[in-house]
Amino acid sequence: MTRSRPTIQEVARAAGVSPATVSRVLNGTARVSREKVRAVLRAVEELGYTPSPLAQSLATGRSYAVGILVPSLSSPFYGPILEAITQELLTSEYRPIAVPTHWSLIEELEALEFLRMHRVEALIVLGTRLDAKAFQRCGVPILAYGQPLEGHEAYTLEVNNLEAAHRATCYLLAKGHRQIVHITSHQGGRDIQERYLGYRKAMREAGLPTRVLYGNLQEDGGYKVADELLERFPKATAVFAANDQTAIGLRLRLWERGVRVPEDLSLVGFDDIDLAAYQTPPLTTVRQPTRVIGQTLAAAAKAILQGQKPSLPPTHLQVIERHSVKEVRA
Repeated sequence: MTRSRPTIQEVARAAGVSPATVSRVLNGTARVSREKVRAVLRAVEELGYTPSPLAQSLATGRSYAVGILVPSLSSPFYGPILEAITQELLTSEYRPIAVPTHWSLIEELEALEFLRMHRVEALIVLGTRLDAKAFQRCGVPILAYGQPLEGHEAYTLEVNNLEAAHRATCYLLAKGHRQIVHITSHQGGRDIQERYLGYRKAMREAGLPTRVLYGNLQEDGGYKVADELLERFPKATAVFAANDQTAIGLRLRLWERGVRVPEDLSLVGFDDIDLAAYQTPPLTTVRQPTRVIGQTLAAAAKAILQGQKPSLPPTHLQVIERHSVKEVRA
């Protein structure tokens, strides 16, 4: 005979408290004495009690769920943002539901429908190719990173990718480089497009032609484009990659081809993922403060859901100089 699932009433009896007190302890919605908290948690562990999210939702009329649209769950860039969002939400009654979209319009639309059906109370968008109209059906506050989504209760954590990419390209120009190649992608969203525009702006200001190649924003894409780089632009002295993963893959193939970084070819990435500082040589890149981004978005979502005004100060990006860039003579 299968043992029935323990109820909140059984937990209350075992702990010597009321069911309401058990609920307050598990939800963290009110102050409860330390002794009662310990008694409830002990009873929960002994009985193997797990609260039913569906039952809680039906009882309160709320889901306490915050949806997250993220291009990739395994990304070394988005991963730390997701972790920071989760940690921030764990300080409240809200919990995240993250759905990967792989930069696919179809998967994004399916993810939106999935989150709408799960009655999320707010939606955090870390990257999208959809326009603002696609999000209006959700009927909940929308918080987007780096991509303005106009509409009722739509908020944006602003980041100037164009300006940061312009600054990174100017950094290479100041080091004497003139034949600078940019590796971008047909994938990605507005952020990748703006990095290309920032590179193009800096090169045009310097009166220099642009040199552009396309990858897939993954390490294997950077690895594969290396041969094309050496064939099409043999006189290039520097590469500005649209993200660190591209730069890391490129670096490996260059090493296999006997091309030294930075002695033969300087290299700059974008994002400053954790592995960037541990490359050989350590990678010069543009830093995005991933953990601050996640904390800010989650704190803003909590504020909105609690009827408060969110704080979304613009994200500052900075060039982190390491050892993958060499100064060259004119």
